[in-house]
Amino acid sequence: MVLKDCRSGVVLFEGKQYPVRVVTGIDNNVALYFKDELQDSWMKKAEVSFNDSVKGCIKTTCDILIKRNPGYPIMKEAWMGECQILDVIEIVQRQQDIRVNVSIQVQFTSEKEYGKRFFGTITNLSAGGIFMVTSEELTIGEILSFHYAFKNIERTFRLKILWGKLYGPGENGYGLKFLDLSEGAETSIRGFVFNELREQRMKNSGG
Repeated sequence: MVLKDCRSGVVLFEGKQYPVRVVTGIDNNVALYFKDELQDSWMKKAEVSFNDSVKGCIKTTCDILIKRNPGYPIMKEAWMGECQILDVIEIVQRQQDIRVNVSIQVQFTSEKEYGKRFFGTITNLSAGGIFMVTSEELTIGEILSFHYAFKNIERTFRLKILWGKLYGPGENGYGLKFLDLSEGAETSIRGFVFNELREQRMKNSGG
C-alpha cells in the first residue's frame, strides 16, 4: 500500500490545481473528494501529491475517474474521483519526523567511487534520514549504503547526501535521506527510534 495515513492532497491536471479530501481504499485505490465544480470525465496521468502523516508528501501519477458524489449533499463535496495510483514519483519526508540522537558506527559503501568503503558515525536518526560524521570528503547527491540491524533483521539501507558541513578538525558532517525504504525497513527504524527515545528519557529521569 502506497499510503499509510492520508486525509488530504492536491491534484495537478492540465495546469490547474485541485485541493482534495482523501479516503484510502485497498490495492492503491483511493477516493478523492473535490470542492471544485467539475463534470463527468477522466483525468488521465494526473499528478497527485498526497499529504501522508506517516510517510510525508507522496508525489504520484494517477488515473482519476471523475463522477457525481452519491453522498452529496450529506457530504459537502458534490464531485468525487475514483483514483488509481500508477506510479510514485517522489516521497519527501517530513522535517518533523521523530528523530533521536545516537552514536552508531557503520561501514558505508559509495556507489559513486567504485564501491569505496569507509567508516562513519550516525549521530542523528529518523525514518526520513540520518546525520553522519566521517573523515571522508563526499559530494552532494552521492549515493551511499550500509548494513545494520535496527531490529532483528540486518538490512541494507541506501541513502542520498542532501547537504554537508564542516563538523570539526578533520571531520565532515552530512545530512542524508533514505531511498526506497521497504515497509519492513521503515518500521524497524521507527521502532528503534521509539525505543531509544524511551530509554534516554528514562535515563534522564533517573528511572
